[in-house]
Amino acid sequence: MLTLLENLHRKTYRLETIVTEQRNPVYAITKSYAREVEVYYLGKTKDEHQFQILVVEFDFSDNDNAMGKLIRKLSYLFDELECRADNEGNITAVDNLLFLRLRWSKIQSELSETHKGDAIDNYFSQISSLLENETKLIDFLSGYNMFGLLFNGLLESFDSKRKRISPEGFTEIMIPEKKGDKMILKISAQNLEHTGTDDFRGIFICKGNTYEEGFVAIKKQNSHLKHSLLWIG
Repeated sequence: MLTLLENLHRKTYRLETIVTEQRNPVYAITKSYAREVEVYYLGKTKDEHQFQILVVEFDFSDNDNAMGKLIRKLSYLFDELECRADNEGNITAVDNLLFLRLRWSKIQSELSETHKGDAIDNYFSQISSLLENETKLIDFLSGYNMFGLLFNGLLESFDSKRKRISPEGFTEIMIPEKKGDKMILKISAQNLEHTGTDDFRGIFICKGNTYEEGFVAIKKQNSHLKHSLLWIG
């Protein structure tokens, strides 16, 4: 029987991040960033699983303004990713790093013709720096707003409660619950004090060896992030 990781092959998922910013007590702005992602399992080498990830569609709510258009163009940088993951589903390497660097050079050159200023230059510099450090790039790609709902280190089946420290410094608690042929992984948090996060919770649902759905919600003082994954084909 295929493992959860192996059975990601030829699966299509919808990944979406919904951002709600509370500008003042009576005014909030909500934006959504959705991607349709195809996953291909390329095999296993030693203890690492090889994947190709293709983003085949973008659906951003703010396509009609300058910042939204900029974010969309920047997103094309990561619409084709080749990576490796360990048995738990943590990204361990980016195999097409040179391709990403060359693509960024082209995208940056095109965007620099129409986007000027110190803020833009600083942002572009941060992306260039990220692509020069594979460890930092892996951390970025493992974020819930990128591919962290697919590769989250939680895809190895387990029967008892687990804990781990999040990048923000609080403790994530994972509790598995068996319901018929479904395994539901409920996620909560402890030690949120001094982390800038007010609430953190999530749920991952697997049926047999198929990863069907995932959801993570993060509340901070003036913002609410909802990250979701749904198997659509």
